[in-house]
Amino acid sequence: MTVTSALIDIGGSSVKVTIRDNHTAKMLTHEIGVTPTVEGRHIFLDPTQLFKTVIAAMNNCAENLSSGVKVEKIYISTLRQGFCLIDDAKELTPIYLNSDTSGELARKELEKYGSKKIYEETGHWFAPQLTLPKMINLFGNRPELQKHNTKILFVHDWLIWKLTQEIVTEMTLVSAGQMAKLSEKNIHTDLLEYFDIPTNLLPKPQRFGSEVGAIKASIEFSSRWSSAKVFVGGGDSHFLHMGASGNSSAKAVVSAGSSTPISLLSSTIGTSTLLQPWKSTSFEDSMYFLEGNLGYPGSFYGWLSKNVANPITTDSLNIANITKAPSVFGSCNMWNEEKWQSRPAFSILGDFSKSNSNELALGLMLDYSFALANQISALKNDGFKIDQIIFTGGGASPQLQTILGSLLDIPIERVATENAVDNLFSLLGSEKRDSVVYENYSESLDVETSEFLRSKAKDHALLYSEIEGIREVLENAS
Repeated sequence: MTVTSALIDIGGSSVKVTIRDNHTAKMLTHEIGVTPTVEGRHIFLDPTQLFKTVIAAMNNCAENLSSGVKVEKIYISTLRQGFCLIDDAKELTPIYLNSDTSGELARKELEKYGSKKIYEETGHWFAPQLTLPKMINLFGNRPELQKHNTKILFVHDWLIWKLTQEIVTEMTLVSAGQMAKLSEKNIHTDLLEYFDIPTNLLPKPQRFGSEVGAIKASIEFSSRWSSAKVFVGGGDSHFLHMGASGNSSAKAVVSAGSSTPISLLSSTIGTSTLLQPWKSTSFEDSMYFLEGNLGYPGSFYGWLSKNVANPITTDSLNIANITKAPSVFGSCNMWNEEKWQSRPAFSILGDFSKSNSNELALGLMLDYSFALANQISALKNDGFKIDQIIFTGGGASPQLQTILGSLLDIPIERVATENAVDNLFSLLGSEKRDSVVYENYSESLDVETSEFLRSKAKDHALLYSEIEGIREVLENAS
């Protein structure tokens, strides 16, 4: 019989528990929102309250299981870069989220180490959200936290500790936090020592999927959890990629949501030129996990759809409609440190006062597609193998698939979120699954329209380069 597994997903805005009932094959979910505290650059959650929320979400979700069914396996998927410090008995800090930007105050320290060097060694260029710069800043201001028994726990690690009292971590989290020597797939002790960070601060990494132990009997769980054991999980992006692609190499996964990460498994670290993907370890020991990101075009699309009088409708794609769409810039068209910092603020060029909401939405969609094509093409130009592109997430529309299909000569498939989740649970339960279930294929454009789109993409790239840096000017002015 299929194992009944649960996935606990902790993000910056909610806790979501998902269970697949092994009797009915139905997916059960329960989500509870959380409200972070903001103090300057620090954005954090109270650990005590967060744990209560986790327990409530677990119990509420399990209530709807079939009679007699109990959860047997628990996996934990969390935001990355978020962490807290603990000693033997308690949390020493709140849980700093990945949206916390206090790492900005450590930028100069990291530049002394060398921007190129740290990217080559850790697979990550500087960003204030990463764990390493946040730790450097934290210890610089609160050196008393560096006690001999202090441990840093990523959010995944923290929840395992709360559930089982075991202290472990996992390498996808270490590497996503900029603290791994990627070529060795291990903790970068030399880097930590350079910044006077105790090398025993990080727990010993455990392999994804290995058993940690049973949950503590003293925690007030419903009887549905009495047989559950906790297994090592990891970062949310790694889980998403696993469900959408089955952890197959050469399949680029695009998760279209408020932000749009692009992920790819590669057997080598490779050499990065124009595109500098963040690189980390993978759930597969033989693979590396590469990531790009478009920024937040999905957020802008959501803003537009909520603020127009009539619902946005998708018109047929032809040269006349594409010509009417204004030039919109809401995406990062190339993922590297320089381009991310200089990307334009969300903007619409020209006179769009007569554009209707559908035309504005198409402009956003085109910008979205052009940036995706740029980043995926750059990955291929650097020698990374991509045989298929898989769209998933709430923004994975047929129109987006059609436009990108005209810009890239790579097969493109769409996977509904529920199918990706179902596939993930099959993999976690060691079930054999030949392939992910794809959605119906979108239309193909005629040759003339496809050529026009490619020409439009070149014009869009030129305009993009002309307005780079505006964001910095606006931020400095304010």
